[in-house]
Amino acid sequence: MVGISRINITTQNTGRGAYRFEKSRTMQSAANRLYRSIFESLNMPLLLGEELIDCTKDEFIAGYDYALGIDVILRLGGGTEMTLQEKFLFTKYNTVTVEYMQNPLTKEKGDWFNMKTQLYFVGYQSADAGHFQDWVLLDWLKVKMLTQQKKIVWNQPRQNKEDGAKANFIYLPIFSFPSECVLANSRDIIGG
Repeated sequence: MVGISRINITTQNTGRGAYRFEKSRTMQSAANRLYRSIFESLNMPLLLGEELIDCTKDEFIAGYDYALGIDVILRLGGGTEMTLQEKFLFTKYNTVTVEYMQNPLTKEKGDWFNMKTQLYFVGYQSADAGHFQDWVLLDWLKVKMLTQQKKIVWNQPRQNKEDGAKANFIYLPIFSFPSECVLANSRDIIGG
């Protein structure tokens, strides 16, 4: 067993936004280092080792990613597993974004409704591309609960018109989340 397992769907992504998947792969090592640092600082070190689980979209394990919103499985020292969705972003917006509707015209629900992950990471690549500049690791269950209680109020869904995607997204500034749902962020931990 290894500390970090990444689900890597090898089936070619197509469409206008496909470039983001390739660009994000370049940040996986930086993310792995950061996750190890975060969980070490929380006195919950991850097991040693990392693996990339290659699969096609048709294989069962791929469903973790495309159906449940789970990109990574983290294993703590005692063998407990935690699931993680991650977004590596390369824009100037500095927000946490979550797909709201996959297709607003057909009312097809997006990640906000379907994601079953426990943790949610959003990181913005730094200018030197070797690490994350601004980032946050959220307890996703607490985010959903606080949203339901109206203690977190997301900005209304908007569409990314830059790449012609059908999906729309809800969003909030990266450092605006209540502390009770933030496991760590770049303002509190150095080494992103």
